Order: sequence, then structure tokens, then C-alpha cells
Amino acid sequence: MNEFVRRLLEGRAPWGTLDVSPASRGIWQQVRLTVYPPGITHAERRILHLARVWPVGGGILCLFALVLLGSENPALSLAAALALYAGGFLILSRLARDLRSRSRAVTVTSEYVHGELYEHGEVALLRVSAERLMTLEARRRHGEVDPVSYEAEWSDVFGTLPVRTSRMLQRR
Repeated sequence: MNEFVRRLLEGRAPWGTLDVSPASRGIWQQVRLTVYPPGITHAERRILHLARVWPVGGGILCLFALVLLGSENPALSLAAALALYAGGFLILSRLARDLRSRSRAVTVTSEYVHGELYEHGEVALLRVSAERLMTLEARRRHGEVDPVSYEAEWSDVFGTLPVRTSRMLQRR
């Protein structure tokens, strides 16, 4: 039960996320591995997870607000729901800004061109890092690794990923 609640509030794994999604026309898929800095607290993970799920979760919350408040004054309830949704984005982006800048990410895109698969990005790094983190997470869930060893292995993977530089700093 504790693991279920932790996953609900903080996401699938303490180390970060692995997202697979369609990117755009012509690109078959995009895979993004985001690794949080080791030593991140439960509260910081909750902020990052909430900021990540807010577009959908906040929309659902606002729909419930519209249903509950809509019969009284539809215009006022719509304004309140929109303010809640926009306010959630503003507050969460502000709270998660520093945490996101400290996180490290690797993105790989794959596309089919004339029946051949082309991958762009640091494919080997993403595959090795994701495999190590998934194996580490499975070992943690089975109780095969203690918290100190877990964080040490997580730190090893984190250290192999490239440091993102701010777009503002890249221009200068």
C-alpha cells in the first residue's frame, strides 16, 4: 500500500521518468529519460510529479469544479475553473523551475524513412542509462538493494548524463 501511495504522489520511480511519446508528423516516436538529482526529497519529487501531470490532472480537477459549481453561476464557475487551471501552471512552474534545471535528460527520436529506422540523439547512452535505472528500480522493489546503494547507483547514472545548459547561457 505504501508503494501505491508513493507512486501516486511521486511517480513511478524515485530517480525520475522515462517517457515514450509520438513527437510529430514524420517522427515515429520520442523517448526522453529524465533523471532527478540524487538526494532529492519526497516533497521535491511530489512537486516535479505534480507539475508533470498538471495539464491532464488540473483539467480533470477543473471539470469537476465546473460540474459542482456550474449550476449556481455558470460564468463565475467557468472563470474560477480557468483561474484554478492557469494558477496551477504558474505556481507549479515556479516551484519546479530550480528542480528541473538540476535534473538531467537525454532525448532520442526515431523515424522511419523509406522503411528504414533512423535514430537521432544519444541512443546508446539512453539505452544503457534506462536499463540500469529500470534494473535498479526492480531490485529496490524486491528489497535487494539498500537505500544507500540505491542512491549511489542512481548517482552513477546521473553523473553519466550531460548537463543541460540554459538556452539563455547558450546564446551568449
